[in-house]
Amino acid sequence: MIDHQRRKRLAFHLRHLSVGLISNDQFEGHLMDDVTHGWLPEQYYRSKQAKFDDPIVIPMLELCWGLYDDTREHKLIRADQLSKESLKIIARCILFLHSDKEYEWPYFDTNNPLFRFSLKDFVIAILTLGTNYRNKRLEQEQSFKDFQRLGDYDYWPFFKKIDYAEQLDKQPFLNVQKSIL
Repeated sequence: MIDHQRRKRLAFHLRHLSVGLISNDQFEGHLMDDVTHGWLPEQYYRSKQAKFDDPIVIPMLELCWGLYDDTREHKLIRADQLSKESLKIIARCILFLHSDKEYEWPYFDTNNPLFRFSLKDFVIAILTLGTNYRNKRLEQEQSFKDFQRLGDYDYWPFFKKIDYAEQLDKQPFLNVQKSIL
């Protein structure tokens, strides 16, 4: 299911965040108003709406949350400015959010396995001098490599390079109007 309105709002706010027009706190506020039904972006996955939502929303929120330091308010300028590589990925994400493409990638949890550890897992990690944790990290790294091989990962969130190329022809920005003279 594609939610065009929320995709466009998310793209709009992401664009403003990534070029430093709004702060991270303003970005989160806008998302809570326009995209996440009042949930903080990093907690939206817990909401009832997330279970039936456009599948691109949660991966986009996770990507966004990793762009800034949420312990202080700041804009992504000067020392906090994003790298050119990050901006390229964000531009591709914004292009995807303006597309009519379904998100085809399966969900992949990029969080450190330590965040999912139970008390039992912590005890085992301590008793094994961290071997248990290292094994979990290696499993996650292998799973991520398998995930990347499912499609053309260099064009994520597009699943295939051809989808990306097609959307570039239909891009909503900087499109020259063709007029008949």
